[in-house]
Amino acid sequence: MGRDPIHGCRGYLPKVTNARLPIQSKPEIESVLAKLEPEDRQVVEGALAHAEKTEAQLRYIADHDSLTGLLDRRRFRSELDQYVSFTARYGGQGAVMIIDIDGLKAINDSLGHHAGDQLIRRVAGIMRERVRTTDIVARLSGDEFAVLMPQTDTAGALQLGEDLRLQVAESAALSEAESATISVGITMFGGERDVGAESVLVAADQAMYRAKEEGRNQIALFQDPEEPQRQQRRRQTTSARIRDALTQDRLSLHTQPIHNLASGGIERYELLLRMTDEDGELLPAASFIEAAERSGMVQELDRWVVVRALELLATREREGAPVSLHVNLSGASVADISVLEFIERRLDEGTADPSRCTFELTETGHVHDYEAATGFADRLTEFGCQVAIDDYGAGFGPFHYLKRIPFDLIKIDGSFIRDMPNSDADQLTVQAIVQIARGLGKTTIAEYVQDDLTTQMLREYGVDMAQGYHLGRPVDVAEAL
Repeated sequence: MGRDPIHGCRGYLPKVTNARLPIQSKPEIESVLAKLEPEDRQVVEGALAHAEKTEAQLRYIADHDSLTGLLDRRRFRSELDQYVSFTARYGGQGAVMIIDIDGLKAINDSLGHHAGDQLIRRVAGIMRERVRTTDIVARLSGDEFAVLMPQTDTAGALQLGEDLRLQVAESAALSEAESATISVGITMFGGERDVGAESVLVAADQAMYRAKEEGRNQIALFQDPEEPQRQQRRRQTTSARIRDALTQDRLSLHTQPIHNLASGGIERYELLLRMTDEDGELLPAASFIEAAERSGMVQELDRWVVVRALELLATREREGAPVSLHVNLSGASVADISVLEFIERRLDEGTADPSRCTFELTETGHVHDYEAATGFADRLTEFGCQVAIDDYGAGFGPFHYLKRIPFDLIKIDGSFIRDMPNSDADQLTVQAIVQIARGLGKTTIAEYVQDDLTTQMLREYGVDMAQGYHLGRPVDVAEAL
């Protein structure tokens, strides 16, 4: 490919510089270090220096498949999500290709897993050699690969698919009696505002299975003539449902407890938005928040949550049972000065204690304007609120946040927690994040804790707080508080 595929489509996305300066020359860090005692300053500088030295290694471990060195499914999905969003906003098109090795299980059974691993590496090598430097290649699972082709047309995508098919068939022979082939599925996308990364992957996957059904060693292009009409109906329906929920009082809040790992007690709660549809079904925010972002209604939803959160804080304080709450804010709200002014007015006019309100800003790439996010966090902090960096590590752009955005808490992304007991890479990443947070005097929270073993490991690593279904499922705010 000529370069690391992680950076494959950066020519089509907003560029973020990776240049680093010595710690002492960073004014954002220096202003913090200057307030510390010499011993504390030495600890913080040491932690930051160590973190910067290991960042590239951690990024590689977290984002790459160990057998082939290609990107893994999680990182590919992140890159695809960014590019799909880019084309929806700015235009352009792209293609996704799903490639499956035909009969890999039979090869493993007849020739052994060593032969299967050799074949997987050989196919990965061919893909690296044949794709463009702007393409992004990943291994999604045991026998399945994916390619994201930014700024290509149908002819170009089909040509690459045929090139890869021929190269694998010609050069990946395992023995005189057996050779390897691949089935290829391709889907095109671009400009559709309500098409997400998941639907693109599903379409490419469906095309790949059609290629297998047609005899394997084939290429199939996803075609769905009714999709444009379905997309239009879906966009209109979802937007209308959100508007109706806002005007008909069909929004509600659930809470999930956040436990102190040292004491075991509940220290605070995260507020989670829910919507009741026309049939009475309770929908989580994940099912409608993307539509709200695309339709420009997400700021209104965030305002709704802020009002209820501050009212709840004030009520609990009057009753002599104060509580601390976390409120999630979308990237669109963080970039919207009117939302910040709305929050400030509500804090001014109400009686809620700002120190008990924590606003969570995501780190997964939805907040692209760091300058706006920094100003947003600064003004919230001036009011006495706390700021948490949510999904920390998911986009692995953490130093942009640590160096530029004032914060009080780090919420470690759940992707590093779910399978942590079985993943050395996840364990290493979590320990590194804890070390950085400790050096900066910040609090850490782990998300998606699912069992006792994970809880114990987090406690041993020095994580301060945790949440997840194992510790407490989300329940209606009236039931919990």
